[in-house]
Amino acid sequence: MNKSCFDELIEELRGKGFRITTLRKAIIEELDVARKPLSAAEIAELLKRRNLEPHKTSVYRELGFMLEQGIINKLPFGEKQDRFEIAAMDHHHHAVCQSCGEVEDIDCTDDIRRIEEMLGAQDFKVNYHLIEFFGLCKNCR
Repeated sequence: MNKSCFDELIEELRGKGFRITTLRKAIIEELDVARKPLSAAEIAELLKRRNLEPHKTSVYRELGFMLEQGIINKLPFGEKQDRFEIAAMDHHHHAVCQSCGEVEDIDCTDDIRRIEEMLGAQDFKVNYHLIEFFGLCKNCR
């Protein structure tokens, strides 16, 4: 997400009459900088590095608020902890390490397009798709 997109998210919240708290802004910034889905625990750890130490309930409350407002997405990768990312990111897919939980964005746009074309040729209309890959990253093999 670029700076103008970050600004748009902040302005969207302000436009709806919501306050832009230090915690709210910091969470959005951390998700932006990470460029990958983060768990609530990872977000809390990153906030500590900013000398912000909110109670974990506050972090979850803010994430819930952001989900309700549609500015983040929750990605349940079948792990014990959900992960979150900025909703403004382009549609993409993930490779998830089942050992350490590392998540990488992957680009398979061309492959998805070909699959949707094949399904269309079979008179199947795709409304949406969900594709996540699970395995072991190079560090855990």
